[in-house]
Amino acid sequence: MTAALRIITGLALGAGLTAAGWFAARAASPAVRSWRPGAGDVRVAGPLGVRVFGEGDTVVLLLPGIAATQVFYGDVYDRLGAHATVVVADPLGFGDSMVHGTAGESVSLAAHLAALDAALDELGLGDRPTIAVGHSMGASLAIQWAATASTVRAVVAFDAPLYRTRAEADERVAGMGWFEALMASGPVAERTCAWVCENRDSAARLAVALNPDLPAPIARAGVRHTWEAYTRSFDALVAGQTWEGALTHLDERGIPVLLVDGDRDPVPVPGRAVELAERFPSVSARSLPGRHDLPLADPAACAGVIEGMLLSTDRAARL
Repeated sequence: MTAALRIITGLALGAGLTAAGWFAARAASPAVRSWRPGAGDVRVAGPLGVRVFGEGDTVVLLLPGIAATQVFYGDVYDRLGAHATVVVADPLGFGDSMVHGTAGESVSLAAHLAALDAALDELGLGDRPTIAVGHSMGASLAIQWAATASTVRAVVAFDAPLYRTRAEADERVAGMGWFEALMASGPVAERTCAWVCENRDSAARLAVALNPDLPAPIARAGVRHTWEAYTRSFDALVAGQTWEGALTHLDERGIPVLLVDGDRDPVPVPGRAVELAERFPSVSARSLPGRHDLPLADPAACAGVIEGMLLSTDRAARL
């Protein structure tokens, strides 16, 4: 969520950087230093744009956050392909999934879940044991899809926005900064997004210029969505209180869920992950150094977390 809001913020403000400042910010960015394009075959499966790589009976499904696409998970995550078949998906309404029959009114929770089912089925992977992994909005989507998918063996949720009320969601977004809160909804944000839709190539170039701390492909991808997809997905997957029932269902099935938050992340509710771990035997909580962009800023640690969950579930399945 952070990257997308920063992109929109920069576009709205028309901010500029000196050349020296731009290169200094770029040189200091952990994401820019560590990110390279990931491996795999980029294609369309059902309604979703996907990237597929790796071998193994188990599927690892990687879901990025709001306004992000499959490029978010760079080459550090290629290591997962040594143990599993990895599917990195553009969420419905974003990236390559923006142009495949996704009218704004169809970007609901049910539509998001059905799109993942359709994509995996078309890839011939719908009946495989699966680890669902997501970041931010994608973490909420991973939890809720896992609750409906009988093939899921575990969930890893990075920086999950697990809010119980809309007011709680608005408060946490506001905690990211006053302009992030302004650009999350309302007429200014809508007009900005409309300009982006009408001038997508120019907006993509401007996004790169205004976000030197992001890898250029990720900054460019951040403008590939519509206002309807953004707001309706936010309402359904971030502000909608449907995740708690999903966690209850996963706990009843004994499906392990690992909640991983940055220790300086303003988006998750403080103490929420620990509270859920105490309430649900199948839920565990872990903290890593960082803010709301953990899988991008520290991909080695996050890939290691996923790999550990993958190997532990594979061992459990063999017992």
